[in-house]
Amino acid sequence: MDRWMICDSGHVHWGAHGASGLLLKFTPPDGEPCYLLQQRSRWVDHPGSWGIPGGAMRAGESPEAAAFREADEEIGPVPRYRITGIDAQDCGGGWKFYTVCADVDRAFSAFCVQETDATGWFTREQMRTLHLHPGLQRWFEEHV
Repeated sequence: MDRWMICDSGHVHWGAHGASGLLLKFTPPDGEPCYLLQQRSRWVDHPGSWGIPGGAMRAGESPEAAAFREADEEIGPVPRYRITGIDAQDCGGGWKFYTVCADVDRAFSAFCVQETDATGWFTREQMRTLHLHPGLQRWFEEHV
């Protein structure tokens, strides 16, 4: 069972062992990259914001395993993929969120469950008009 925890800097986080999320990218042959995002439901923190599927890591679980388990729970199965990187955001108090980046060969349909109100594929330009989850916003400012 997971829980909320307070890191050494006094921040409250979900996941006693950190958390991990999956950022999927599809690049059409004649277009710009698109990223699969999910709109967070009112039942989770930062409701209504757009983010990536993810959640708490289990004890001993790798960031990659956690990201794909959470994606499967929140948006359904992910087709064949290629991991392109794993980035860690440290909150400054010892707690980390891992962004697992992966490319897919096609823009597939993702479904919604209780934690997800909507899903969609968005270019970086389109994402500028969305209310992004603060963590995803910071990640994009640093990496894209």
